[in-house]
Parts: sequence; C-alpha cells; structure tokens
Amino acid sequence: MSWNVPAQQHRVFERNPLVAVVVELRFFPILKLVERIADIQESVRGTFPLFQDVTRQVIDLQAATSIAVRDERLFTFRKADESSTLTLSTSTLALEARKHEDRRHFIADAMVGLDAVNKACGPVVPTRLGLRYVDIVDKETIEADLQRPTTWPKLIADRFLSVPTGLADLQETVFACEVGSSVASGGGQTVRYGLVQEEKKLKFRLDVDRYIDGPPDTSHVSTLLERFADDIFATFVAAMGPDLQAWMPERGARDGD
Repeated sequence: MSWNVPAQQHRVFERNPLVAVVVELRFFPILKLVERIADIQESVRGTFPLFQDVTRQVIDLQAATSIAVRDERLFTFRKADESSTLTLSTSTLALEARKHEDRRHFIADAMVGLDAVNKACGPVVPTRLGLRYVDIVDKETIEADLQRPTTWPKLIADRFLSVPTGLADLQETVFACEVGSSVASGGGQTVRYGLVQEEKKLKFRLDVDRYIDGPPDTSHVSTLLERFADDIFATFVAAMGPDLQAWMPERGARDGD
C-alpha cells in the first residue's frame, strides 16, 4: 500500500482548525553545538529573541533488560509574541508554531535555525526530516460561526468517519485510527485521526506526519518541506466535508495556511 491522495492546488482560507505545525530535523550528534550556542543565538535572535537553556531527563531503552537515564540540554528560542519556538539539542532541531498562518514564513523560520547551526558547527548530517500538522475540528464552534446546526458527516468526509459497520454509529462515539504508508515521491506519511474527547466536548482530530528517513541533502530541506506541506494539504482537503469548507472561505490566491 502507498498513499494515493489526489494533488490539490494550494489555497488560503480565512480561518482554519490548525492547532500546531511542527518541523523536526534529526541529525547525527554534534557535541560542540553546546559550546557554540552563543554564536547560534547571535544568528537567530533577530527572529527568535527570547532564549532559555533547560535540562531534561531522557530515558534510553537500550535493551529489554537495560534502561539508561541521561540528562540532555535543550536550547529554546522563541519569537517575541511567543507564536513559535525553535528548539535545539545536540541531535535535533525543531520548530513549533501554535499560530500558523503562512507556510512560506514557517519554512523560512526553520531555515533560520538550520543555517545558524550549519554556520556555527559545520554542515549537519540529517537522519530524518518530518513535517507535522495537527487540526482540531470543533463542531460547536463551527455551528456558532455558521449560525446553524451541522453534523459530523457534513463536517468530515465519510472516509475519515468510518466505524465498524452495523456495530457503532457516531452518537457519543469516540474512535481513533492510525494509517502509515509510503509516498510515491519518497518517504512516508502517517495519519492519525478520529473523534476524541477534549475539554469535555467531542472533537475531530486530524494529525498528519509527513517525513523522510535517511540523510536528505540539507540544501534541499526547504524544497522538501514545501512538498511535504503540499501532501499534508491534499490529505486535509480529502477529509473536508461541505460544512467545514463553508466555515473556511478562501482568502485569496497566495501561499500560506
């Protein structure tokens, strides 16, 4: 099996149900990154002026009978409005946006971090690149905005609302599915979706992780992220029902989410 989602021309909407967008680049450890963090901070502080140095405990399950606990330093850089956070360790670079509006700006922000690491420490050698979009569809909020009632089958396409035929319906039902497969253009995609309880309300969650394992050429990271964003967008469109589309009128013909 492989993903066969029809390509979609990218569109921009007046609003969207996105709650988080995350890019993560894993690479072989760079031990000198810690001592070069001041140089990295100098390169990124124009975009991410807020800085924090924290230590967390990491559990390594090395074997069935061996568990190792180690400390890992994390360096976080946040925008002044705290809309997005860049996180660095000796083997990972991640950018998370909680107020995502434009894919071009998001990818450019990720490249600010990667360029800073390459400049301070030399070229990273990647082991995985991933892009993840998390959408939460709140039926009550959409009903209030549309000023009329709706139903889950009108918000979400049937293929994303499948429950065991004849054994369950969508009345007070929660369910979760995970589908992971390869993508023809390279790498893979994992989609987690379902009706979940959040804040004592039933909501639909769509979590799409598009990735490539192995050493992608870091000079092509931005191009890969654009391709990943296209694949994720096509998956989201495939999940949209008519009332979700009505709630998300198009803003205009420019890139962004």
